[in-house]
Amino acid sequence: MSAAVPDRMQDIFDERVTHFAQAAQRHFKTNDLVVVLDFREDPAQLEAMDRQQLAAADELSLDLQLKLAQPAGELLAEHGSPAQSFWFLVIFDDEQAECGAVNAAMLDAGGAG
Repeated sequence: MSAAVPDRMQDIFDERVTHFAQAAQRHFKTNDLVVVLDFREDPAQLEAMDRQQLAAADELSLDLQLKLAQPAGELLAEHGSPAQSFWFLVIFDDEQAECGAVNAAMLDAGGAG
């Protein structure tokens, strides 16, 4: 998997996440999304959010706001279609969050799955 994805997220990133992201991209007619998985909720649910709106949210740390400043497709063009790229934000039940730019092609390149 790409170094863009923190170690703690690698076991979580799988086909379920990419299928959800692709469905959300079709539904919202944009590939500029953040897929959020919040383990503080029971059960944990995947949610898709507009990247620009989330990046402007006051409750995000400055580090996350800076990461989300660019569309994931601009960062991951070498992995395949930018239209299949998205940000993946995981909020763990210990209140820590990790975020990485991912692409469905990463699963085929030896990632999780």
